[in-house]
Amino acid sequence: MSRVLSRWAVAFAVFLVIAAFDVLGLLGPIDRALMDLRFEYAQRQASGDVVIVQIDPRSIRELDVWPWPRTYHAQLIDRLVRAGAREIALDIDFSARGNEAGDTALATALERAQDRVILPAFRQAVAPEASDLRLFDTMPRPEFRAHVQVGSVNVSPAPDGLIRQVADVHHIDNENLPALFALLAGPSAIKGRSFYIDYGIDPNSIPRVSYVDVLRGEVAPEVLAGKAVIVGTTAAELGDALPAPVYRSMSGPALQAMAFESLRQGRDIQVLGSALSVPVSALLIALFTAGFARLTWRWALAACVVAVFALEGLAFGVQATTPIALTTAPWAVAAGASLLVMVCGRIESQARQILAQREAIDTRGALMDRMVENSFDGIIVADESGAIQVMNEAAVEILRHPAGEAMGRPVEEILPGVQDFMATVKPVLCQDDLPARWAPCETLTRRKDGQEIAIELTIGIADLAPLRLRGKDGSAPKTYRTYTFRDISDRKSAQEAEHRAAEAALTANRAKTEFLANMSHELRTPLNAIIGFSEMIRNKVLGPIEPEAYAEYVDDIHISGTHLLGIINDILDVSRIELGRYEIMEDEFDLRTSLESCAALAQGWPSFVKRRFEAVLAPTLPCIWADQRVLKQTIINLLSNAFKYSEDGDLIRLTADQDETGDIVVTVSDSGVGIAAENLPNLTKPFYQVDGGFTRESEGVGLGLYLSAGFVQLHGGELSIDSELGQGTVVTVRLPAARVVARSAGVSEKA
Repeated sequence: MSRVLSRWAVAFAVFLVIAAFDVLGLLGPIDRALMDLRFEYAQRQASGDVVIVQIDPRSIRELDVWPWPRTYHAQLIDRLVRAGAREIALDIDFSARGNEAGDTALATALERAQDRVILPAFRQAVAPEASDLRLFDTMPRPEFRAHVQVGSVNVSPAPDGLIRQVADVHHIDNENLPALFALLAGPSAIKGRSFYIDYGIDPNSIPRVSYVDVLRGEVAPEVLAGKAVIVGTTAAELGDALPAPVYRSMSGPALQAMAFESLRQGRDIQVLGSALSVPVSALLIALFTAGFARLTWRWALAACVVAVFALEGLAFGVQATTPIALTTAPWAVAAGASLLVMVCGRIESQARQILAQREAIDTRGALMDRMVENSFDGIIVADESGAIQVMNEAAVEILRHPAGEAMGRPVEEILPGVQDFMATVKPVLCQDDLPARWAPCETLTRRKDGQEIAIELTIGIADLAPLRLRGKDGSAPKTYRTYTFRDISDRKSAQEAEHRAAEAALTANRAKTEFLANMSHELRTPLNAIIGFSEMIRNKVLGPIEPEAYAEYVDDIHISGTHLLGIINDILDVSRIELGRYEIMEDEFDLRTSLESCAALAQGWPSFVKRRFEAVLAPTLPCIWADQRVLKQTIINLLSNAFKYSEDGDLIRLTADQDETGDIVVTVSDSGVGIAAENLPNLTKPFYQVDGGFTRESEGVGLGLYLSAGFVQLHGGELSIDSELGQGTVVTVRLPAARVVARSAGVSEKA
């Protein structure tokens, strides 16, 4: 039990550690790596609804100037509008003043685009080398904001420095701005939440065109018509590269396009974190702790690997088919930790066993020597030729023979009569092919001075195999005999005296019992005549009673004779029980019906009207195999005592039910005067009466409880009494479950 509790305590501690790691995010790197792995093996194509116009190295080289004048951007917007682009997002900073002609041209182009254009806003750090780092919100110039939508392009890296999660709304310049990708996806995509980008979408499948090609009109209109367009730098030399999972780095426009694609394809992934992983981890630890206890470490390892792969397969399937990511690192750690705890427990258990075996081997010889020397019994060990090899101090004291003189001599010389004992007493055959042995028997032997003593002797045989050297067969085992004996001369004398005293007491008790039985029989004959004749007179069989005053005397004679006959019948039952001659007449009967008849009989007693009585009998009481008359007499005796030893208004209660072990439990309780604790052990002795210090309505001779206890014991049951002065008495009759008869059997067959 302690090992089981210890195992579950360790499992609970492991769960607390894993839950703490999960809540604190310490398992985050593993979860992020597993999520990236699922992205790599669950690739999907882009929808084609967004096109990236790249400010790439070729565009920079062919336009031959940097930064470009804003007239280029104005021309680009006009080209995209004429091509039928649905939305145009410029991931370009327009917060600073340019030359007047370029700013005017750009503002005019934005007005012509009629709110199709989205310009970026972002929050950036000022003086990042300073200790008091401050943030600065950057917005497009006011003249550009009149006819455009403003979208945030801010992103925040995860703890590993990679851009994994984006928000569709940011608080910039004291207002909540939708993200640029959310504006491209449409108003329904703006929900004020964050989500994980689906990096399973192949960024190379997003259509891309060069800035210079669009500017020169070299891109077919159908490539851009009805599409959302993101314009931004993809040239590495311009430094707009963001760290991203799976693909290591990704340009700002490409990252915005991936966020757009995640929304458009319903792949805005939400991670079910600790709210799911912690309870599942607890369940896994409980299952593994219970299951690993029954497995070898190899099967446990296999089960752990299968469980981890199955859970990861489940997470892969969920992430591939739904916008949900499961954090499986706590599950894998739970499985591994449970396996590790099991292996460590097994190693510790084996280490304990090895240490215990080693200690046992190291101490066995010394312990056996000490036990032999300290034994109260005499012990002699002889080899197969009969020569004595060991003789302890108790043997020396019993036989009065020095151990030094006994070594090497035949055992028959030191323990005379042992050979005759072995020849006359048959050995007991042991199981499992062990040699025979002689069970303890009493015999006679002589001391060195010739004094004869009685001993109790046990002879055992042991075959000891010699040590076997590696690569060599051992020789045949050697047989040794162990003679264990004790001096029982004093015990024999005491037993003989005790036997004589017991025989005398038994003879006297039997004579008393026989006398009671004979006297009871002798008394019953005249009593039956008195009862019979008084009943004839009372019933006026031969005519009227004259004078009438004799009628009352006749009733008293009949009642007294009947009462005395009941007492004599009880004495006869006592005699039969003590002589072992009482036979119960067993049969199957319904216990509930019998108890109901006892309750009905009690209701007819004169004292019933002055007491409160209730019978609480379980409706499921079974049939039992017993002597119905005897058990009814027992319950009536107990009810009679309860009524006798209670007063007006007291509660008498009869209950019966079957407990969880199948035993039948019948109780008779009262709220009467109770019995002192020192009197309880004597209640079931014959003729014992308690002086309760109150007036009883009827007297008895003290046989009721003795007979009740005897009747219950004849059925293999137990009668117990619990009482306290002033608190009442509870008498419990318990019948064994073997007395219950199976109702479904249809025959009188004990359950």
